[in-house]
Amino acid sequence: MSDSDFDFSAIVQHAKDIVIVTKAHPLNDPGPEIVYVNEAFTEKTGYTAKEVIGKTPRILQRDGTNRDDLKKIRQALEKQEPVRVTLRNFSKKGNEYWVDLSILPLPDKTGKISHFAAIQRDITDYKKLEQDLQILCRTDPLTTAANRRAFNEIISQEFSRFKRSQKEYSLVMIDLDHFKSINDQHGHGAGDRVLIEVTERCKDNLRVHDIIARLGGEEFCILLPYTNLEQAHKVAERLRQKIEVMPIISDGNRIKVTVSVGISLVSEGDSDGHDAIERADKKLLEAKSMGRNRVCA
Repeated sequence: MSDSDFDFSAIVQHAKDIVIVTKAHPLNDPGPEIVYVNEAFTEKTGYTAKEVIGKTPRILQRDGTNRDDLKKIRQALEKQEPVRVTLRNFSKKGNEYWVDLSILPLPDKTGKISHFAAIQRDITDYKKLEQDLQILCRTDPLTTAANRRAFNEIISQEFSRFKRSQKEYSLVMIDLDHFKSINDQHGHGAGDRVLIEVTERCKDNLRVHDIIARLGGEEFCILLPYTNLEQAHKVAERLRQKIEVMPIISDGNRIKVTVSVGISLVSEGDSDGHDAIERADKKLLEAKSMGRNRVCA
């Protein structure tokens, strides 16, 4: 058998990578028509070849598909040049998946570009791992609150937004009272449970856009965007009460937990986002010196 006797169409049909062939035109809506898809396409997307032939690959795109990547693809197609991007697509059932997408222009016998071939390698597992690693880098592994590194970045961004818009924000600094005694009396496992429960109670009583971070040990800080000092005091007092009135159960032990809280408001005179954090920390120390289990602003 000579090399020319290979059935290359069968190789493409059964390849592990997704292969889609479209007409080169139209690029405007509704988009290039699909003329061929292989078995890998059907397995990944849930669409049969019969369902998609004559339609456009844009049926795989939704709001979660990156517009910048689509713009890059469009520009390459207009120039009839190869292009490679990482793209988020969606199956027939709406499940997201990620592909390493390469699009190649296909000329006809006269040399005119008549079709495009899109070769897509499924990288969903790698993307999920990448996302998981990013989360780990930005969250406290015990409580799943933001970690200090992430919170510093968030505060920096929020301070820049404040300088542009003058829309103020408040910070709530929280420290668990006598946490060392909890560890000494009930063990570090119980201490971990307390930290987790306190974080969850805070999250349950905050808005979607509020952000809680564990800065270290038993110290937390909460960012309250678009919140003045009076409003922040109400939030802090509510959190203090929610934590105080409900004991935390660990290994059958009822552990009463209280917190000391300091509040600050961003100021026009601040040089950066850390000035307000320092003021909140001073108010926290004031709350502790006054007997703990209280809010100082």
